[in-house]
Amino acid sequence: MRPEDIKEWRDTEPFIPFRLCLTDGKSYDVPHRDFLFIARHVLEIGLEGDTERGIPDEVVRISPLHVVRIEHLKPA
Repeated sequence: MRPEDIKEWRDTEPFIPFRLCLTDGKSYDVPHRDFLFIARHVLEIGLEGDTERGIPDEVVRISPLHVVRIEHLKPA
């Protein structure tokens, strides 16, 4: 998927948490806009952590080319 398309989801106002679904069947939730850094050839996704302050515990790096679908997460 194009980084610009992913950025559009991240920058939506108001922010709606979403899930990135990958070509290998894995998925990563983005509960807060600060948990996703977007560059041309890499996405850094924050895992777990303090969503109120936007501070993740860990980071995973993936290629935006491996994102095949984005889904809204249901509110808690």
